[in-house]
Order: sequence, then structure tokens, then C-alpha cells
Amino acid sequence: MSVIRVLPENISNRIAAGEVIERPASVVKELVENSLDAGATSIRVTIEGAGSKLIGVTDDGRGMDADDALLCLEAHATSKISSEKDIHEIITYGFRGEAMPSIASVSRFSLRTRLHDEPAGAEVTVRGGTFVSSGPTGCAPGTEITVRDIFFNTPARKKFMRTKSTEEKHIQEALYLMALPHPEVAFELSFDGRQAFSSPAHKSLLPRINTFFGADFANNMLEVDHEANGIRVSGFIARHGFTRNSRREQRTFVNGRSVESQAIFRGLRDGYGGMVEKGRFPPALIFISLDPVLVDVNVHPAKKEVRFRSDWHVSGVVAEAVRKAVSTSETPTVNIAPEVSLSSMLDGARVSYTRREEHPEFSFRDECDNDEVVTPVMAEEPGTTWMPMPSVRRSVSPLAGPGRNPDDGEIEPDEPSITDKDDDIPVTPSAPLPRQTTTSVDGITVSDLNGKTGEFKVLGALDDTYIMISSRAGLLIVDQHAAHERVMFEKILKESKENSSALSQQLLIPITLELSRSEISFLEKNVKYLNKLGYELDFFGGNTAIVNGVPHLFSQGNVGGALRDIISDLSETGRTGTIDLESVARSACKAAVKAHDNLTEQEIRNLLGQMSECIMPFCCPHGRPTVICISTRELEKRFSRR
Repeated sequence: MSVIRVLPENISNRIAAGEVIERPASVVKELVENSLDAGATSIRVTIEGAGSKLIGVTDDGRGMDADDALLCLEAHATSKISSEKDIHEIITYGFRGEAMPSIASVSRFSLRTRLHDEPAGAEVTVRGGTFVSSGPTGCAPGTEITVRDIFFNTPARKKFMRTKSTEEKHIQEALYLMALPHPEVAFELSFDGRQAFSSPAHKSLLPRINTFFGADFANNMLEVDHEANGIRVSGFIARHGFTRNSRREQRTFVNGRSVESQAIFRGLRDGYGGMVEKGRFPPALIFISLDPVLVDVNVHPAKKEVRFRSDWHVSGVVAEAVRKAVSTSETPTVNIAPEVSLSSMLDGARVSYTRREEHPEFSFRDECDNDEVVTPVMAEEPGTTWMPMPSVRRSVSPLAGPGRNPDDGEIEPDEPSITDKDDDIPVTPSAPLPRQTTTSVDGITVSDLNGKTGEFKVLGALDDTYIMISSRAGLLIVDQHAAHERVMFEKILKESKENSSALSQQLLIPITLELSRSEISFLEKNVKYLNKLGYELDFFGGNTAIVNGVPHLFSQGNVGGALRDIISDLSETGRTGTIDLESVARSACKAAVKAHDNLTEQEIRNLLGQMSECIMPFCCPHGRPTVICISTRELEKRFSRR
């Protein structure tokens, strides 16, 4: 007896739904793509219950007749391709004919559609993949699709849905990725009757960037327009110094389709060269247009990835486009705060920088503004390539990283909101370990760091990064960045333990921040917990937040960048009702002294002295060593004295 059988259509559709429909945002993506393929000039998306109750997409596209309204729900039925040749020249978003039947198989589905030259439309209703009814109806030209109770018949799938705020964030991002390549199409999104955004049609993309990501983001972008060898690269990239702590805001598109491509990311990296600090990523909106024959979009069920015929060719054109845009941009003006020493910085002073006359290529504006910091700009001579920027002597205050733009950081949470269940649960930091002053690592003890033994001598700093110390244990080499990370982390830990809420320092002049919609949404939902850190925030409507106070341990010199990084860290690692101190440690790490910061001997001694008072001085909050020791015995062995 045969054991192989053909699966029923309802089961095969559910299997397809598992590949295509990951979450409510996937439904929005597939339906809006169909609207764009239908030539819509206006698309309205309505969401209830983060998509679990209702997903509605209405467009003014060409619509369908009664026969097509029924046929579109059949598996592999599509108007996008008709032959094998078409598969290799895809110019539409959809082409497989899987999305509509997949969505209808896991929801209560309703479709109303009408051709523009027809007096009446057609309506089709499906429940869990089972046909319910069809017939004529009165409706506006275009198509209206209503998806209710998604995953109602697959409860196991429904359990994997995240919290309301997370699902709404994914829906909003999905719509961003549909709207950005099409500024000529009007988009509107609402959640539970509240309008998230409304972006009218426009010839230029800039108004839409301003609406989605805020004025500060739009003002820090450079236009890109370059074409070579049949590949055109357009869009916007960030000015130097305007970076994020992850690649999430590097949005890339190929022939209008949002994709993730290592070839494009590599081109962005190579184009900036040494101008971007390791671990930082300049935001970008890159649109690549090329012959469809040169790219394969049929390599991922959700069409998130593409395969180029020549990856390195694409990378090279992108890199050249970035270099061209950056090299022809105007040198941005920057601000300087009054200089302070590291010793006062460790007690909470604000950020400062010292100008070095031997680097005249740095351009400064001698005005003081709490929301801007110095961004060194590398001068470029004709015919030269971009090289790493020279170091600038600078002193840094907590949570205002040197050379960082106030807009650093981003939001892309994929975890439950930290205030989803209980806004009144107190912050519960991890309990610190008891001090173990006898603990040693590689023969080093705490006493070797405080200089009280009389055998402590600072020899200098290698590459303004590694502090060289002669002590009774031998030659100590301290990573100044890792060491200051530890100091900052334990200050925050101690503050959280000793106070139910962090102390806040009032700003003489409140700072106005233009944030993205998702950042504003996160702040509003978690403002009580940010208050516990010491931030005092008000909201002015739209994309604007007002900062009236900051934690007293942190600097006032880079409030925008510091706040964004904290939001990003908390949204990634925060748990309902608690704030994970590891995320705060990552924020403190960004404020720590950096490699290549030139420190005086007294500043070094102050840093080491505070290290010696730490509970766990021999590793940074992320587990990297802060100090290593080369013993005298080891040196004697190396020089064959033993």
C-alpha cells in the first residue's frame, strides 16, 4: 500500500502560510505589495489589536472583476507572470500567487473590489481557507481587503506573536519599506483608531523621510546619485559622524524591493572607508536600479534576499556612489564645549574637546550647544582616498562618547515593552558582588592599581590606548576604554542600589529632540522607567520630545545620542517590569574614554584609582579584560635570562 499521498489544498495552503505569513506585518507587506502592483496612488492601512483583530488595506488601484476576485484566492494564481522567461525578469513585487490563499487560510478573510469602469464591484468571503460566499456589492473603485482574527485556526502559531507594541512596530516598519521607494503614492496608517502617520504623495522623498524619521535625521542625510555599468545608485546616506549602534537603519532596495544584501552593505562600508568608528553604522536609504536579468529575487520565501549575478560589481558601484556623495558634501560645522579634565569628568562633568592646531583640517564653530558635539572631518585632497581620521586630544564625560553625533542610536525592539504589564513595578538592579580585595588575575591585585605600595609608576601610553605601568607584579597594560567602562558601570550599579530613583540634573535650557515615530512611541510607553534613570521628558506632539533633565552621572553634552542609545539598549534587552543593568552598562560603555584619547598622567592615575575601588576591576561589563600583566619572570624568560 502506498504511503505517499497528495496533501489536501487546505493543508498545503497552511504550510505555505507558515513560510509567507510570519506575523501580522507579513500580511500588511503582501497586501500593500499587491496594491502597488495594481497601480494604486493612495493606500490606507487600518490595524486593530496589533493586527490580531483586524488588518485592513484599502487602495485605489485598478481593481478586479468578479472572476478575478475568485481566482486570486486559488493557489499559484497570479497575473504577474505567464511563462518561465518571466521568472528571470521579475519587475513586480508579487509573482508566486501564494500570498492571498495563504492569508485566507489562517484568517476570516473578506475582499471587496471594483474596476474603475464598472458600475458595481464584487465581494468574496473566506473563513480559514473555506469558501463562504461571493456576489456583487457596492464599493469604491479599487480593492479593499479585510483580514480578521489572524491565526484563529492555528493557535500554536498565534502563541508565537509578540506583544502589542512589538507587532505594531513591525507593521510600521513594513509599511516604511513599502512607502520609501514610492513617494508618489500616498500612505496612511492607523492603530486602533489612532493615526500613526499620514504621508501625502510627493515628487521628492525628503518630506517622507522627515515624516517617518524626524527633521534631525533628514537634515543629516546626503543625496546619492551615481550610475556606472548599467547600475544606478540613488537615495540618501548619512553625513560623517551621524551613526547608529546597529545596521537596522541601513535600508536598502533593489528595483524598488526592500532587501538585505551583504554586497550592498559591503559597498556602504567601503565607501565610508575609515571615517566610521568600528561598531557604528551610518544610516542609509539606498535604491539600486538594474536590469532584472542581473538579479534573482526568487531565493527566499518572503523575498527578503536577492542574488546578484556579480556581487563585487554591485559593491564597487555602491562604494563609489558613497565616496562621491561624501567627498562633494559641505564640511559640517560643529560645536565645542569648555575643556575639562578626566578627573572632573569621572565625577560627572560635561563633555569637552581640545583643539589641536597641528590639525588645521578640522573645522569648528565656536558656539556652545548642549545637543551637539565635535565631529572631526577629514580633509581630502584631489586624487586621495579616505583614511582613518587623526586622533584629537579630548576629555570625555559619562555617556557622551567622544566624536559622536547627538543623533547616534536607534530603536528596533523585538522584545516585550518594559511597561507592557505594570508601570509601577520598581527598578530591580542586580545585586553587586561582595568586594574581594584579595582577588588577583595574572598575579595582579587591587593594590597594584592604587599606587599605595610605592612601586607604582606610569610609564606612558601605547597608541593613546594602552596604559603602561611598572608595578611590583611586573609590567601592567591597561585598556583605558575597558577600564573606564568598568568604572562607569559600577557607578550606575551603585546609584541604582542606593536610590529608589536616580538623581536628575535639570537643564538650564531644555533640549528639543526630533525623533522617529517609533522612538517617540517607545518613549511614551516607557517614560516612567526612563524617569527612574533620571531623565525628565515631555512630549510636544508629532516627532518632538523635550528633555528637561538628565541623570546626574551623565553628561549634558550629547543628550540626543545618549538617550537614543539607552532607548535602543532597553528596548532590545528590557524585560517586563525590570530594567536590565547590562543594557545600562552598554550605554555607559559608549560614554567611556575611547581608544586614542590622549590622557595626562594625572588623569591616568585618577582612572586607575577609581578602578582600584571597583568590585570587579579586572574585566569590563562585557567580560573583556581591563588589564593584563607581563611579569618580570616572563620578561627574563623572553630575554633568555633564565
